Amino acid sequence: MESIRYLALGDSYTIGTGLEDEAQNFPSLLARRLKDETGIDVALVNLGVNGYTTTDLIREELPVARNARPELVSILIGANDIVQGSDEPGYRGRLQQIYQAIKELGVPAARVLAISIPDFSPLPGAAPFGSPSHLRARVDAFNAIARTEADSGLFWYVDISAISRERSTRDDWLAADGLHPGLAQHRAFADRLWEVVAPSWRMVVFDRFSEPAKQVVKVAFSEAEAMRSQYTGSEHILMGLLKVENGVHRRVLEELRITYPRVRKTVAAVVGRNNKSASPSAPPILTTRTTTMLTAAALEATKEGVDAVGPEHLLIAVIEGDGIGSHILADRGATVARVRAARDGVPPRHEKWMRVRSFLDRF
Repeated sequence: MESIRYLALGDSYTIGTGLEDEAQNFPSLLARRLKDETGIDVALVNLGVNGYTTTDLIREELPVARNARPELVSILIGANDIVQGSDEPGYRGRLQQIYQAIKELGVPAARVLAISIPDFSPLPGAAPFGSPSHLRARVDAFNAIARTEADSGLFWYVDISAISRERSTRDDWLAADGLHPGLAQHRAFADRLWEVVAPSWRMVVFDRFSEPAKQVVKVAFSEAEAMRSQYTGSEHILMGLLKVENGVHRRVLEELRITYPRVRKTVAAVVGRNNKSASPSAPPILTTRTTTMLTAAALEATKEGVDAVGPEHLLIAVIEGDGIGSHILADRGATVARVRAARDGVPPRHEKWMRVRSFLDRF
């Protein structure tokens, strides 16, 4: 399965100056987390360079970014603008230029992560750049600009400055230079960043869905909306599977006599029938459980070694998951083994027995 392309833009914080290994920096940790949860390789292009300002990023990193075709982007820049005496309007203008260039890459806004400048003001290595109070005020002012501009672009903005201000006695909290974050701090950054972006970044796996699988999810949303549900759950995914006709998944569902009318009737009985008099609500959301189910489908495709997630992988994910749809399938005897056997062209055990019995009846 093709890799997810993740582009990290920035300076020493992004590249991990002071770490023993670049694989310990927060972009690498985020990439590893995404791979672990989706089963898809993440191709990280980290363009961070120690000492870079917004001007350097525009001149050196953006031309590379335009050719990288990223699907995920993170930006952390500005610490060196502060120490080199940049004024706030200049920083804002250059940041606007960077954010506009990211928009032009065509990356969905929900997959762009703008990150605050860590507060380096009290650290021993920051002494040559000004007093702690002066530097902290500048960090706060620049971060306020970054937040405003990220909000304007509808990007994620995550403040990690509070983490950088924590006092820790751990030897690996700071790098040996007394200025840059150590491994423990990069891990804390990555944990905080992942906590915010996980729901949207996990959904990059949806780009790996085949057209029939995408249709299943679209139908699932429509079914949830028609039933005035506030969420899209496993029961709606199951109804989507029943409405997409072609594929191995339908063969299994038909053998088990699982039909759309029966499933819809069961779901309506459990969650309540349509209330057509109710006022329209917001579109149904994907719950964490359903998001996990979709990523589990991607993991199944990866195990199988195929390039696209198909409806059969979604069916396996529903069977292995939890929720109303999963319980309906379990009650009808649906198993992962049965789906895999149908996918591999192996008839169910009862069919094989009937063929043997038919053969024996000839004698």
